[in-house]
Amino acid sequence: MADTAARGPRYDVALFDIDGTLCDPGTGITSAAQHALARLGIDEQDPAALRRFVGPPLEHSFRDYYALDAEQVTAAVRHYRESYQRQGLDQYRAYDGVASLLRRLRDAGVAVSVVTAKIQPFAEQALLSTGLRGLVDLVSGRAPDEVVTKDVTLAAALARLAVPRDRVVMIGDREHDVHAAQANDIDCIGVLYGYGTRDELLAAGATHTARTPDDVEHLVLGTAPGVH
Repeated sequence: MADTAARGPRYDVALFDIDGTLCDPGTGITSAAQHALARLGIDEQDPAALRRFVGPPLEHSFRDYYALDAEQVTAAVRHYRESYQRQGLDQYRAYDGVASLLRRLRDAGVAVSVVTAKIQPFAEQALLSTGLRGLVDLVSGRAPDEVVTKDVTLAAALARLAVPRDRVVMIGDREHDVHAAQANDIDCIGVLYGYGTRDELLAAGATHTARTPDDVEHLVLGTAPGVH
């Protein structure tokens, strides 16, 4: 690591997604989505269909995947949040190696923050319950009554950070993370241990992919292993 220290990090700021990147939400998201759909009379039993809720804003998923109108979307989101707050957050677990990854990045002088489509209170609670909140400088979620795509949330985070964009990287597991990074002219590392696939991430235009948290470290710091 001496060589890395001599060169300095490749990126000065690492912005992480939560679900599928820092944490495995277990069945909390899918169960809450299934519950919300059931309250609207939709019996969704397909696990693959429910996994689509991991990543994008809830409102968009209910609207796009189930053709719900605005009133139905509002009701679905309300039912989802009631279920999720009651039991979904308890299922969160940090991925193996993530806590040590964040510590090593911070030790190397990299600012570590979170950008997520989750509402701010849920994002904070997910990080607190997994012991990761103290390893993150800034958490950028959205307000409960705000419906925005992730690129808007990312833009707000970048404005607060005021760092040259070629020194910032977004790290996530779904195409939405890649698209948000592209919209804001920053690089993106797509992780392969979450809910997305290599094909999805590369098709979206990910700058790099990483199989493990160790690969993420090498890519952020600019060391040789982990570069794909």
